[in-house]
Amino acid sequence: MSHVQTDACYGLSIGDVNRFISPWYVNSFFFISGYLLFRKQLSQPLVQQTKEQFVGKNGGGNVLFRNILFRIVIPTILFAAIEYIPACLIRGDNMDLTYAIYKTFGGGTYWFTSALATSELILLLLLLTRISNIWFYFAICVIMGGLGMYFQHGLYNIEIWAAHRGIVALLILGCGGLYWKFETLSKYMKWYTIIIVMALYVSVLLYCNRTSPFINILTLRPLGVVTTLLSCVLLIELCKRLPENRIINYIGQNTLGFYFMSGALPIMLSMFAHKVVVGQHLWILLVVWVLCLVIAYFAVKFINRWLPWMFDIRKLSRKFYI
Repeated sequence: MSHVQTDACYGLSIGDVNRFISPWYVNSFFFISGYLLFRKQLSQPLVQQTKEQFVGKNGGGNVLFRNILFRIVIPTILFAAIEYIPACLIRGDNMDLTYAIYKTFGGGTYWFTSALATSELILLLLLLTRISNIWFYFAICVIMGGLGMYFQHGLYNIEIWAAHRGIVALLILGCGGLYWKFETLSKYMKWYTIIIVMALYVSVLLYCNRTSPFINILTLRPLGVVTTLLSCVLLIELCKRLPENRIINYIGQNTLGFYFMSGALPIMLSMFAHKVVVGQHLWILLVVWVLCLVIAYFAVKFINRWLPWMFDIRKLSRKFYI
């Protein structure tokens, strides 16, 4: 995530290269979240649970709700509260009460986890129907995501807990679920197929206007959705072909932790780099990116070792932890 802060906020830019990687900045996490959610909820044994079992103490719906609350919502509030005052001082924002409530309890600091919580809560309500057909969820996600894209300005642009972004993100989560359902078809994705898809992806981006935004899910257009989905599939297929790596696996298992480190850390390092070296240089961006990754890595390891409850407050009392 450090690319967002360093590139957009403090002028450490990678220039035109940014256009080719921005479609999967955060959207790939929505795609993978949909993949994982539907793989669990629509597979045995959860898919066979009745509505009563689903909402029961250890039912799939109950566990999903608690995971949303304890692993996404509460950590988002906690890290937003920790970051609030330093971020205001760095950016020069006014520290009034309304703004503080919005940035912490209103989900205004970490829009991705806020939108993800909104999306997954909506999917949880849909799962109460106990329909097991992925096409049902995909259709609803496409309809709601499409309506969210259509009504992306004015009255319908609700940003408390990134509600509107979460509705738009449903489209990508639904596509992630569909990818899970037909994942076996990926056996047809050979290296030459990946190259063809990559060429198509680059062609679409070259066709788009240079100012077309892809990173902000509120500004996605139909062509932006196409490039986003192409980039997500490409990323997954390329990752499948990478050799096993312990550090990459650790980052993958702690993505939310690294996301929470993507706020103040890259901002401070970018500001410092901007003061030390005059002008924009690609090597500065690379140094800042590496430092962000290294510091975040050790910070996440420290929290997991000594303060694991920051990522899941249930770990304060293991008997309530599932």
